[in-house]
Amino acid sequence: MAIVSFVFFGQLRRRIRDVGWRGGWMWVAMVPYLGAIPQLVLLFRRPAAAPRTGEAAWLRKTGWGLALLLCLLVAGRGAFYAPFWIASGSMEPTLMSGDYVIAGSRFVDVARGDVVVFRHPVTGQDFVKRVIGLGGDTVQMVDGQVVLNGALLPHSGAADYVEVMARQGPHGHIPRCANGPVAMGEACVKRSAVETLPTGRGYTVLDLNAGQMDNTAEFTVPEGHMFVLGDNRDNSADSRVAQAVGGPGLVPLENVKGRVSRVAFSVSGDMTRLLKALP
Repeated sequence: MAIVSFVFFGQLRRRIRDVGWRGGWMWVAMVPYLGAIPQLVLLFRRPAAAPRTGEAAWLRKTGWGLALLLCLLVAGRGAFYAPFWIASGSMEPTLMSGDYVIAGSRFVDVARGDVVVFRHPVTGQDFVKRVIGLGGDTVQMVDGQVVLNGALLPHSGAADYVEVMARQGPHGHIPRCANGPVAMGEACVKRSAVETLPTGRGYTVLDLNAGQMDNTAEFTVPEGHMFVLGDNRDNSADSRVAQAVGGPGLVPLENVKGRVSRVAFSVSGDMTRLLKALP
């Protein structure tokens, strides 16, 4: 990305000079969204003078190809995709604090098991959770397991999930552990299991201990809404938490911003997260 930015800004400065514009246009062209307009004008405007001798044609073409790509990415942001930082551990182990993800088009149908970014119905903040139920479904938690339309979603055993006790994300959250109070830098253990939907789609969920959200009343999902859960079940504010007390409750489908299918990269530098597909 740094190389693309370097080539782009160098080519932009050169192009502004070639067409005879004042240097102040450089600042206008760098304004997010608004700057795309002068960039597109520069892309097609003829130069005021002949190209400088010694400048390779391939370099000019490459620079403008990258500039056009950047314009298209900026123009498409929000309409076809949106980037998001994962700021908490509520979706562990699927998504980690510090992961950078790209939410795909909001114009796709949402299915059970999808990981989606949505706007909180009350606060307007961006949340990332997994879709468990859709319009007409009934959902209930019984002893920490999901009952979907009267059928218990099966859990199969998996190895314990272990992470280092450390502050996570931009807010410095401290993870909770199943192995009791843990000192900083020590191993924080959570029990894990693979939960499987009726479609056969499976994903790993985490469990700490018996808690108040392990058993709930039965929810009936209205049409045009969804019931969402975090994969880190004991560390997630999701549809189990009513909007009246700050939770998202049952979320309107129109609040969905996009579906996440892959991690782009992680600020932790963990290369195993690079372009990692989500279950």
